[in-house]
Amino acid sequence: MRRTCPAMPSPSKKSSRRPGELETYKKKRDFALTPEPSGKKAEPGKRLRFVVQMHHATRLHYDFRLEAGGVLASWAVPKGPTLAPLDRRLAMHVEDHPLDYRDFEGNIPAGQYGAGSVIVWDKGTYTLAEGDDPAAEIADGKIKFILQGKKLRGEFTLVRIKGREGENGDPWLLIKDRDQHADPKYDPVDHPESVTSGKTLDDVAHNPRAKIWNSKQKARHATAPRIPARVKRDPLPKLKSVMLATLIDEPFDDDGWLFEIKWDGYRAICTIDEKGTLTLASRNDIDFLARFPDLSGLADAFKSVPIIVDGEIVSLDDEGRSSFQRLQESQNTAAALTFAAFDLIYADGRDLRKTPLEERKALLERMIRDDEMVLYSKHVVGKGTSLFDVAQKRRLEGIVGKKRASQYQERRSRDWVKIKAQLNQEFVVGGWTDPRGSRTGFGALLLGAYVGPAFRYVGHVGTGFSQKVLRELHERLVGLERKTSPFDTAVESNMHPHWVKPELVVEVRFTEWTRDKLLRHPAYIGLRPDKAAKNVTLELPARVRTA
Repeated sequence: MRRTCPAMPSPSKKSSRRPGELETYKKKRDFALTPEPSGKKAEPGKRLRFVVQMHHATRLHYDFRLEAGGVLASWAVPKGPTLAPLDRRLAMHVEDHPLDYRDFEGNIPAGQYGAGSVIVWDKGTYTLAEGDDPAAEIADGKIKFILQGKKLRGEFTLVRIKGREGENGDPWLLIKDRDQHADPKYDPVDHPESVTSGKTLDDVAHNPRAKIWNSKQKARHATAPRIPARVKRDPLPKLKSVMLATLIDEPFDDDGWLFEIKWDGYRAICTIDEKGTLTLASRNDIDFLARFPDLSGLADAFKSVPIIVDGEIVSLDDEGRSSFQRLQESQNTAAALTFAAFDLIYADGRDLRKTPLEERKALLERMIRDDEMVLYSKHVVGKGTSLFDVAQKRRLEGIVGKKRASQYQERRSRDWVKIKAQLNQEFVVGGWTDPRGSRTGFGALLLGAYVGPAFRYVGHVGTGFSQKVLRELHERLVGLERKTSPFDTAVESNMHPHWVKPELVVEVRFTEWTRDKLLRHPAYIGLRPDKAAKNVTLELPARVRTA
């Protein structure tokens, strides 16, 4: 008679998705770019198969997959499966994968969903401990099974649980049941090798024959130069500004350029001095460590100091997408933050600002020690159009193109360009209108941007505000109120306007510019305290001209 655990959670009453479709899997991937199998549904074999793939994408996790309904039903397990009895491991139910995915090892390339390295951590067969149809068991929210793998053996339970309020995804628990295979000291980290090749994730990530994100192999494997102690080191520079990209209207292909995903967060300069003291500052010298104390671990994230790294503070979802709105919300939650590093300004005693970008990036990748806290911003060479298509499909903000030979310039330059898949931009608040009906606080924000010394009206935004934001923003606006309009152009509004000193900067999403250079269908995203109002200019896309 099988013993059951009295603490076993009841499955969520809401029905789960029945395994058997691959449309979601295929929509998330461009098989012209990724080496992953495109696959299709298959007839079940004589024995049910399973695989666990160790996957280093945004974070290290384990993809746990059971054959069901002609596909691999899949869960992402952040801490990995264990043989420790009754140890509950969070398992997020993700899209079904094709059966031939069970043998996949390699590097998922640029811009693709789950970009990173994959090994087959364990595989084998399984039998059901209850029921006779694994797809039906999963649809009911609970499946008990017995694994016969090379690392994992014995009885396990996967059970769907109710997610926390406001939580995205489909959470389950993976639990090792008590039996003769239970091992209370078992930790998957102690067993890092692939069961098919014997390779580790690091072996796969640095395999020069594997398809990888950065297409210039020699640069990727450049050795970080070391300056002898007797040689005079360059002084640690004090930046006047960060290097900024020029907005252009469409993507392009050019082998003289490299292309990266555009991160949607707070631009930040990470500096660690000779004594190991960390500063993390915005472009206008806001102290981000005071705002995000969890990032203090950056002090130990690089292999040598002193060092200066340019990057972006981001909050990533389960698919590795950054969101400025999620980043703002993270200040009130325990959400993990990541520093996406894309340029190296100083390292190994050298001021690198005049060093070609591609050499700076190769050295940056070698310098990262903590790749949980620091995400190296990978790139593709030459293929801006295909990366932009990926950004659009994945609803990313856009891409950035950079000349491979470009020096680091402390200003806006056409050596770096940005192409937006979604129209997001910062604007300065110049006033607000009275609310209508039952709405509190204000009706809309009146927005502007600078054209030379003139402060130009660009439209109003009245959507995207929670009650809390309406209340808090209104309090700040009242403190900035003035009697006259700050705009140099006329403002038409349906409700009575109030004027403010143009100091608050907000980020807004919109569909397009009208012929009159006004915003169409704008929606509020959040405040941008990291950007000075005087630096917010009217930014319209230029025509592509890369030469």
